[in-house]
Amino acid sequence: MKLILRSLTVIAIFLVPSRVIRAQCTVSNIIIQNTSLAGSPAPGTCTVTFDASFTIENNNGNKYIFIHAWLASDYPNYFHCVDGQSTLNGSIAAPDAGDLGNEFLTIGINNDVLPPTLLTEYTPDPTVPITTVSSIERTVNPDGSATFILHGITTTLPISCGTPTVVIADVWSSQSAAAQRAHCVNCGIRFGAGFLRVTGFVNCAALQFNASITKNVPETVSGVYRIYVDVNGDGYFSPGVDTLLRDATSFNITGGVGASVGVSGPIPSANLNQDLFIVVTQTSGAASGASTVTLLLSTQCAPLPVTFRTFTADRYSRTSVALKWETATESNNSGFALQRNIGKDWELVTFIPTQAVGGNSSSVLTYNYMDRNEYAGMSLYRIKQVDFDNKSRLSEVRAVRGEGQEVKMTVYPNPSTDGTINIVLEDRMGTRDLSLVDMNGRIVRQWLGVTTNAVQAVNLRPGIYTIRVMVRGTGAQSVEKIIVSK
Repeated sequence: MKLILRSLTVIAIFLVPSRVIRAQCTVSNIIIQNTSLAGSPAPGTCTVTFDASFTIENNNGNKYIFIHAWLASDYPNYFHCVDGQSTLNGSIAAPDAGDLGNEFLTIGINNDVLPPTLLTEYTPDPTVPITTVSSIERTVNPDGSATFILHGITTTLPISCGTPTVVIADVWSSQSAAAQRAHCVNCGIRFGAGFLRVTGFVNCAALQFNASITKNVPETVSGVYRIYVDVNGDGYFSPGVDTLLRDATSFNITGGVGASVGVSGPIPSANLNQDLFIVVTQTSGAASGASTVTLLLSTQCAPLPVTFRTFTADRYSRTSVALKWETATESNNSGFALQRNIGKDWELVTFIPTQAVGGNSSSVLTYNYMDRNEYAGMSLYRIKQVDFDNKSRLSEVRAVRGEGQEVKMTVYPNPSTDGTINIVLEDRMGTRDLSLVDMNGRIVRQWLGVTTNAVQAVNLRPGIYTIRVMVRGTGAQSVEKIIVSK
């Protein structure tokens, strides 16, 4: 049995009430994830860092988008909120510092430019502090809406870390030039934090997941849970994308603090190597209607037939690239298909048979190959390991520059010890698309239509990544390897 635990990275979902007055103002799928505690700068406070995503209609009424959040006890209800909508008619004066009161979070987005940018000042009232956000992404969906992802939001709550609490948020947007009027309002959005925790593991041999829902409060907690499969492997819970594995199942936890209820079930063999989300929605108590989501990792469940110790690709001369890899163990291994990518497609360079007798070895084996490669740009290499039963798996990707090729980007710190990396691009005009790919080939971050010369990724899990930059106008590409070792 392999235990795969995930108890700290909890996702909270802002639940937007179902009543919608104006479709063009709808905000949905507001999700908080990758939460980490940064400490208590003062007694009775807690600084947290997290990512947030939400979907909003993509139209001219949303030139500027703002998010505010309060503890439930501090919520001023400036917009006179009923069922998630303001009862005030027409456009509404944007709230100022006096109206916002004790908010602990204010974020502003300029959605009138491409790509959208984060505001460094709350334009309706510059005296309101703006919350730190590392980076922003926007994706336009097939239905015309747009999904925003905000990375590295850092804010300080006026409560001690670990205190169960209810938070209320308002999301509003403006089409006026200086965002002095609110034209679309979604308000009174509630979520709970710290009431429940979910831990679990995957039993690889039994194709089964097992988890427990534990309450951190003395009162009885009731609710429902659902199980989803992270089908696109991005590590973000997306209700409209991820596959529902088990629909709403009720639970009721009595007893004192620490009481729990078990959650278990089978994993279809087709989903064994996909992560699972356990979505728990409370239906009782102060946090009724709020949800938390826990990610159970399944990607390491299937046993690997080959354990790579190293894999390197280095420019040996103007005309050749030296490739070397070592295996610590091999099981049922036929050999290695060496692949190269110098454009958009992967091509077979050669097939290297295994050195292991019968395809099985528990000793270190070393493989070398000299590839004739005169390509002046960036070349990518990977190994496709093939079993005797014709099943295959891919190695990490290695990048090699052409002879004399100038560096086209800088990545720092590399290695990263805190999950944060900065990517500095060529200081010239042009629109670029960036993709950050993990060692399994999954895109974990993506920035499209970038015209600035720097982006940042935060809260990355430990591992090896590849960042690829493509210039839209020319198709030119730059690739760098990144190591996160926190």
